[in-house]
Amino acid sequence: MKTVTRRKMVVLVAALLAVAIVATLVFAARSLRSKQVVTAKPVVAANSVPLPKSGTLAPGTYLLANPDPVCAGGCSAYRWIYFTLPAGWATSNGLVYKHFNQPEEVAFSFWTVDQVYADPCHWQGSVLSTLDITHESGYVHDAIFLAAYEGGLANQALRGPLPRALTPVTFAGLDGSGLSWPPNALRIDLSVPADLDISNCDKGQFRSWTEWHVAGGANSHHASGQLDAVYMVDVDRRPLVIDASHMPASSKADQAELAAILTSMIIDRG
Repeated sequence: MKTVTRRKMVVLVAALLAVAIVATLVFAARSLRSKQVVTAKPVVAANSVPLPKSGTLAPGTYLLANPDPVCAGGCSAYRWIYFTLPAGWATSNGLVYKHFNQPEEVAFSFWTVDQVYADPCHWQGSVLSTLDITHESGYVHDAIFLAAYEGGLANQALRGPLPRALTPVTFAGLDGSGLSWPPNALRIDLSVPADLDISNCDKGQFRSWTEWHVAGGANSHHASGQLDAVYMVDVDRRPLVIDASHMPASSKADQAELAAILTSMIIDRG
């Protein structure tokens, strides 16, 4: 009996020791993770100004308010987007651009996507995929659905050879306190065929998706050969979509400016 009791005690001590070791490792891992990924609080310029509806933009930091601040049902859950522009940029109807409608154009725009067209050229008779917002998590569920799910952007017609890789990326300030746990977004690169005559598309438009809060709204500003980096940012409910585009003839300097603008973006969730 004494031998059995001793064996039981040894097993019990070993089990408790194992639990303690595991708990210590978990705590250490969490501590290490927090030290590795928490970024500094982003700094927003005090003199930032609202983005106007149209016109030439002076260099500086601009802010764009959520067009659906009430967030009734299907919105993207953020308050403001801040970004810094150099000289030479302008805006019209939500598109921020340089060299508009020229072979060297660079541009970007923000979207709350409702549905994705299966065929962006013959979109009037196209199947539309509905975005599932039940999980309320853009990166884990909605962004992947928007990009890679059957009927999503990765499977759109006239978008070049498959597969189209999804790349994890990070934008700042998403939790409202200035902290960001990367990655918090997905990027997918898309293109428009260089030999496509867009005038032969429905109503002369090449449409990627419809817009949630605008009746009849859709992303239709495209040109043959256009290259788009589409960022799907996790802000809960519907992901915030940032479409950054350039043309094959866009200069390296202008492409670098566009990349710097994207890097400057702070998405304030309030």
